[in-house]
Amino acid sequence: MFNKKLLLLLPILAASVNAEPVIQTEEIIVKNYKYDSKEGLSPYSVEIHSAKEIALAGSASLMDYLTQHTSLNIMPSYGDKSKPLIDMRGYGVESGYQNVVISVDGQRLNNIDQSSQLIGSIDISSIERIEIAKGTGSVKYGDGAMGGVIQIYTKDYNGYSLETALGSSGTVKKIANAGFKGKKFNLSVNATDDRHAGFSDRDVTGQKDNFQNKSQSAKLNIAASNDLLLNFGVSSSRINSYLKGPMTKEEFVNNPAQHSVETYNNYDTDSDKYSTGLAYKVNKKLNVTADYYYEDKIYNATRAYGSLYTKDYKGLNLSAEYLEKNYTISTGLDYFDGERVDTTNAGTTTKDNIAIYIESEFQPNWLPEKAALSAGIRQERVDYTHSDATASYSTHESLTAWDVGLNYVVDSQLSFFGNVNHAYQAPDIDRFFEGVYENWVWVRRDFNGFIKPSEVNTINVGVNHITQANKLKIVAFYSDLENEIVYINSTVGNGNIDNSEKYGLEIHDTYKFNNKSNINLVYKYIEAKIGKNSDGFIDGKTLPGVPKHSILANLQHKFSDQMQFNLSHTWKQRAFIMSDYANTNAQKAPAYSSTDANIDYEVKRFPQFKKVRLYGSVTNIFEHKNALQGYADSLYAFNFSRAWMTGLKIDF
Repeated sequence: MFNKKLLLLLPILAASVNAEPVIQTEEIIVKNYKYDSKEGLSPYSVEIHSAKEIALAGSASLMDYLTQHTSLNIMPSYGDKSKPLIDMRGYGVESGYQNVVISVDGQRLNNIDQSSQLIGSIDISSIERIEIAKGTGSVKYGDGAMGGVIQIYTKDYNGYSLETALGSSGTVKKIANAGFKGKKFNLSVNATDDRHAGFSDRDVTGQKDNFQNKSQSAKLNIAASNDLLLNFGVSSSRINSYLKGPMTKEEFVNNPAQHSVETYNNYDTDSDKYSTGLAYKVNKKLNVTADYYYEDKIYNATRAYGSLYTKDYKGLNLSAEYLEKNYTISTGLDYFDGERVDTTNAGTTTKDNIAIYIESEFQPNWLPEKAALSAGIRQERVDYTHSDATASYSTHESLTAWDVGLNYVVDSQLSFFGNVNHAYQAPDIDRFFEGVYENWVWVRRDFNGFIKPSEVNTINVGVNHITQANKLKIVAFYSDLENEIVYINSTVGNGNIDNSEKYGLEIHDTYKFNNKSNINLVYKYIEAKIGKNSDGFIDGKTLPGVPKHSILANLQHKFSDQMQFNLSHTWKQRAFIMSDYANTNAQKAPAYSSTDANIDYEVKRFPQFKKVRLYGSVTNIFEHKNALQGYADSLYAFNFSRAWMTGLKIDF
């Protein structure tokens, strides 16, 4: 086991390697996070994925891209790719998604219950960039930002484009985009129809494990004056899926495509979102923004668990930013009103958040000229209510987040950074209930009382070494948790464990061989240790569902101005199965492994079009068998066979 103090010193030791005579620093801009900054000058750990990188990967969905091309640990949620389980920094696939905030154009995707974020409704070709900030974000985003923040920004279109793709297992994608620009406005419209006919055998009723997503979105920006920008947005998605149930270890090894004895469960998710906002430049130094959004969501799982939920989410974000030569100050107020109605059990549960925050980046006189500090604090109140035919309950929590960071630039190539972050997670509303079963058949949910919020202190230490030929980032972190929230299988309920800790090392390196070829390597080492509690958890055991080692290798080659090739391999070590907090079960969750390739070719024989692009991809070339394993002999197989897709995109 690595010594934790030594682990935090590794980035500093690595930086002692002599740098070659420099060239120039990275110019990627981190927008709308804490402040606009060059990536190499940020006082926190961040990875950025541009639209160009996303397109070159050839991934069929956003989940596939995040799985195969980022440092995140992601698996389908018991077969559901539209709402995957996301683990950042060792919080585990079972509930790690509740410890990371995901936003699209500033609007949170996190739910108030145990549903993971609905990223399946986002067309991957509509994404302008993805920013993954680790070990920070709690001041700006508050509740849930224990591991960090994933921010997704969509494109503003100009012109028209049509895209279609066909693939194995009945994969069909149809995408239309349109952008209209006037002197005072920009309107962007996207429509997507994405489906597959199923990767497994038919069940005993003849049903396939299929998926379909139909989504539409529109964004309108209006320049009301030179200093005032108005924005409006509307989107809808209709997702229908039939998901295969669990299989035994023997069934998985013999044939992961077989249907076992269970019929496939059907899930429908309908979501409608509306947003409006403004950005106003008061003067050269002061900017203010205001954004309001509303989401109406229906989740229908009556043919699986007898559940039919309707959810209403309302959010308001107000912020102001003041800019001076050697400092910036940002402050804001966030309000969120979440309600879920369980139409099956006739109960209504709410979770409401209201928070204020202030943060700043500055260069005080007592620091060296090349050093910059950042600091911020957030105060948040969370109110819960529940009422049904028999009783009503309510409680509230008052929570504080803070962050202090430092970046020191040695020269145009080398910089050090570090930050200390305090974050929290207020429990989701499902944590207050427990399932009641008769003969292993779900009957109802009973209220089991409120549980405590989880809190964490995280230390990040890192180094950036960036030249024209090579970009190296090394980050070490240590997180000390209090009241980590987990599902306790022995009591079929939820609870807290104390004194958990997580620590690890992340290495990102991109080396450019020449103007045509480069390689990207990501190595991640994580130790996630649980604490103890009255249910028999043993201090120092490993949190289930967290692979200790993972590696991503990505090779890109440009054959010509028209043709590019991408080859990648992702590997994640075996982990303890979700229920195995004692680390004694003989079965381990399978290691994840996938080798994927994509080729992209621009056709330049059609001058009547702006751009004509052909692409093709093959995933899991060597047909490694992958699965999410919850319990012994309970595996949910995914990405277990070779799959191909080919497509055409035309820009008018």
